[in-house]
Amino acid sequence: MSLEPGVTPLPIVLGYFLVALVVAIVILRKSRPRFSSVDIAVIGVGGAMTAVADHILGDAIFLPSGIYPIVNPPVWFRILVFFLTIGVVRKVGSGMATMAVFDIIGDLLHFGFTGEPLWLIEDVLTYGLMADVVIFLTRGKIFGRGAKGVSLALFEGGVLGLAFSFVHPFFTYGFLAPEIFGFVPDQARVFYLFITYIPGDVFIGAVSALLAGRVSRVVT
Repeated sequence: MSLEPGVTPLPIVLGYFLVALVVAIVILRKSRPRFSSVDIAVIGVGGAMTAVADHILGDAIFLPSGIYPIVNPPVWFRILVFFLTIGVVRKVGSGMATMAVFDIIGDLLHFGFTGEPLWLIEDVLTYGLMADVVIFLTRGKIFGRGAKGVSLALFEGGVLGLAFSFVHPFFTYGFLAPEIFGFVPDQARVFYLFITYIPGDVFIGAVSALLAGRVSRVVT
């Protein structure tokens, strides 16, 4: 199945997640984050609110084809609330932890637990890890904390949005969903999703990073 058009090859999927696991272990060992009770509460509430924003608020908004998925309310709400959460905590591991909560609450609210723990692994080692790598590289000053102007926050958010745009087309639709639900993905749709996700995710990533940076300055 992995050699069929539209299906992301298995070696690429396994290779990514093995490398991602190693990266996650390395940055966690180097950072040795110590989460306070407030951090844990923010991660729990933020992860739950991310799931509500995505699966309830976002899914309730219908947009016609052509506008969607360039403007993708579930994904946009997810990125916004996720960035606000990790912008407050700003510790390595908060991205993966928030995405773990998001996945579990999403299953309770909407999807059930079919396909787990694959969805959990995907959310944690893609969106969550990508955010944690930025937190690690910026030494906790994610979204322009400590920088003058808004350029750095916009850049970091845009880069994360670009990285996020790979996940759904190639991992979710191109591999995990076909394996779990037993369908053959359309190769043209994989690339359509990828191309249309990029501008929207980069835009909302930059805007969300700007807002998250401002909220972070107020509350911490």
